[in-house]
Amino acid sequence: MTTVALPSKKPALRTPGFLAWLAFLALCILIGLVSAYQVLSQGLAITNMSNTVPWGLWITIDLSAIALGAGAFTLSAIVYLLRLKRFRPIVRLAVYVGFVGYTTALLTLVMDIGRPDRFWHPWVYWNVHSVLWEITWCITLYLIIMVIEFMPVVTELPFFDRWPRLRVFAHTLHKLAPALALIGLGISLLHQSSLGATYGILRSRPIWFKPSMPIMFILSAVAVGPAVAMAVAFITEWSTKRKTVPHDVLRAIARFSGFGLLAYAYIKFWDLAAVTYYGRSPQVNQGFAMLNEQTPYGFGFWVVEVIIGIAIPAIFFLSSRFNRQPVYLVVGALCAMIGIVASRWNVTVSGLTVPLAYSPGVLYQAAPGSYAPSLAEWGVALGVIGYALLMLTLGLRFLPLFNGAPSEESKS
Repeated sequence: MTTVALPSKKPALRTPGFLAWLAFLALCILIGLVSAYQVLSQGLAITNMSNTVPWGLWITIDLSAIALGAGAFTLSAIVYLLRLKRFRPIVRLAVYVGFVGYTTALLTLVMDIGRPDRFWHPWVYWNVHSVLWEITWCITLYLIIMVIEFMPVVTELPFFDRWPRLRVFAHTLHKLAPALALIGLGISLLHQSSLGATYGILRSRPIWFKPSMPIMFILSAVAVGPAVAMAVAFITEWSTKRKTVPHDVLRAIARFSGFGLLAYAYIKFWDLAAVTYYGRSPQVNQGFAMLNEQTPYGFGFWVVEVIIGIAIPAIFFLSSRFNRQPVYLVVGALCAMIGIVASRWNVTVSGLTVPLAYSPGVLYQAAPGSYAPSLAEWGVALGVIGYALLMLTLGLRFLPLFNGAPSEESKS
């Protein structure tokens, strides 16, 4: 199998634009480290989270990063389980994007749990009745699977020429790729759905208590994750001036994401009509009225989630007028990413501003909660995003992420 040799890295590393980009990312990470020190030294009291709204900006980033990295298990399953070999050139990139997404999520969780020194507790003290415990185990196991799956790529670097046995061992592990893809698919679907189930079981929050939440979390991740890998491939091609993945493969991924978005939209509107409007309780009526009065939920749902996050990407991905032009595919992927972030924000934060609607034996009118990220929260978020962009930048520059593309480039 041949490997695409991207243009020489050394000249690119000396360009003013690239150095400025690295300096910007370094500044973001520095701001994040300073903010993280403040949080770790003073506690979560310096954030604007509260008992009423306990999850905020960091959990939104966590859930968004996991969803945006879903192309790893989706495309791995397509190649290794369905045996559609034409998608092999983008598998390495998808797995790397997934690795960056999951490590980004773990960084935000370290800050959000309040006691990062106890990060190991879920693995030692089992709480089998907790959805969050199951999610912790699934994310940890899936991250290990991605590391094993990505080891052959890392050992291809010239640095490992001095350790040929390590390279042979890594490539031997790669023979387990079909089994790892199967296990990874199961674990990924399990924790993606469990993330939605976390909100589905919040019975005291009547707006989000619905069994369709796990399905919507899975469909949105499966639809948008591959589109992210597709957009990264196009952006890499533009920056290196050389094809990385055949365009017919990238267009096929775009069509897959487009149909995935339509399926996601169907479930979303079915849930909105059948569950929210026709089957809702008085608590839900009151909650929605309060939600639209206290937060920009209506704008975030209809404009950002539906129009920007679903309609525009679906048109760009499925219409032959647009999907043959890479710029529209990249714009569509960016819109889908914005929609995912807005969806996770609306579920995580907006729904929690509605107060607890029920207490046994007590009838009361509670005041709605409110939340806006503090400066420290924004600083940590900036640092985490800087880490993700730096990892993507360095990986695209130094790792052989595009394997097997030359023989098919001529077909695009």
